[in-house]
Amino acid sequence: MIRPPILFLCSFGAVVSALNCAIYMNESLSFFQILFLILTPAFLSTGTMFHNDITDLESDKINRPNKPVPSGLLKKKTVYYIGLTLMIGSIFLAALVNYMDTRMINWECAAFTVFLVIIALYYNYYGKHHGLAGHMAVAVGVGAIPYWGGLAVFPNQPLLMLPLAAAIFFQETGREIMVCAGDYIGDIKAGFKTTPVRHGRKRSMKIALLFYLLFIPIFPLSAYDWAGLQMPQVFGAVYLIGGSILAASLLITWFRTYMVVIKTDEEEKIWKSFERNERIGTRVMIIVFQIFIFLEVFY
Repeated sequence: MIRPPILFLCSFGAVVSALNCAIYMNESLSFFQILFLILTPAFLSTGTMFHNDITDLESDKINRPNKPVPSGLLKKKTVYYIGLTLMIGSIFLAALVNYMDTRMINWECAAFTVFLVIIALYYNYYGKHHGLAGHMAVAVGVGAIPYWGGLAVFPNQPLLMLPLAAAIFFQETGREIMVCAGDYIGDIKAGFKTTPVRHGRKRSMKIALLFYLLFIPIFPLSAYDWAGLQMPQVFGAVYLIGGSILAASLLITWFRTYMVVIKTDEEEKIWKSFERNERIGTRVMIIVFQIFIFLEVFY
């Protein structure tokens, strides 16, 4: 239920972003700030995932019947209230992220966390049934990870992580479409109106490719202001290398799954290709990208 890879992505991403912002601003982070940077995204991501498993129940009965809720190991009511408690807790933690150091409430970060909770609930209970808007809702949450990390420690500097957040938004929108393309059959049976269900698997994959391509010109803006937008140059060469590797991996995994789709009608083979390349492969490469961002702290 907790999904350690997602929890790691959220907490590690927030900490790494905050560390890079601190170096750029010539500041340092305290133990308490780092602790809250870890706990708050962990609470928020886990709470939203609990609710996601409730609303994904009918699809999971077909695609992933061994998960705790569809298998009957955990009751829906129990999962619902634990998830709600974690989400509410994340808002309070966000407000207190700097309190031990400054004795000030971070209202900006708390308000942004409320916004993320609303986006997550929108997706879980409505968005996932309504195509592109649902995919974008997930992408907002994922793109918000580095932005949240910067805002948590520097609430008066809202532009620090904006280019990276925007780049991840486009990348993650494409990835969500691709993951749903893999879940195509189960989502049809569950009645979900995802982009692949609305437009077909092949056409939706071409839409996903467009979002993947949009990631490429945007992510360098945090290190190289090629567009003259005067964005803070928080990162450097190590970040650019990591982003380039992620961009290449997105295109490679897309091509691998697309070739399987056009060559076979065996649904099990197609599903396994999407699981291996899009759900697992791209997630691993996103973690690798975060590691490169972490290494940027030391250069």
